[in-house]
Amino acid sequence: MRFTKKAVLAAVLVAAVVFVAAATADHGDRGRGEHHGRHAFLHQHLVGSILSDPPIHGVVRGGLPWQGGGDASLSRKGRFEARIRGLIIPSMGNPGPVTTITISLYCAPDSSTTAAFTTDPVPLSPHGNAFVRQHVTVPARCLAPVLLVHPNGGAAAYIAATGFTG
Repeated sequence: MRFTKKAVLAAVLVAAVVFVAAATADHGDRGRGEHHGRHAFLHQHLVGSILSDPPIHGVVRGGLPWQGGGDASLSRKGRFEARIRGLIIPSMGNPGPVTTITISLYCAPDSSTTAAFTTDPVPLSPHGNAFVRQHVTVPARCLAPVLLVHPNGGAAAYIAATGFTG
């Protein structure tokens, strides 16, 4: 089977148009908002706190161990999103008395006890799930960013923080 230069050029042009259309569909939401993790310049994994966790930025861990966690992202435009999954007190199998959460961003140094921002409260389901999508003020500079998840709006304690388990 022989292909003419015209047929090859046409096929290349069609492929280019399909590629550009796919790229535009994938990134075309920039002006209308961003999706979780997309266009984020900060992406953090969150894990439940345990009793041996230290104070972070002057905030102490909750009085019981927590399991579960989630992921959070922040765009340069201030779109903050966090998806919390299975954040429960293991001995109870649910979040116990915690029905809402807030999330704060802290920046270095660790001696700083003032959050760069704290989200409004969102509900925490009986299964320990929550979704946060809010516009926040992005700090001009943030070294060693840490996110803390607070129970029932109590910024003096955290039940999950930036981190990972091995």
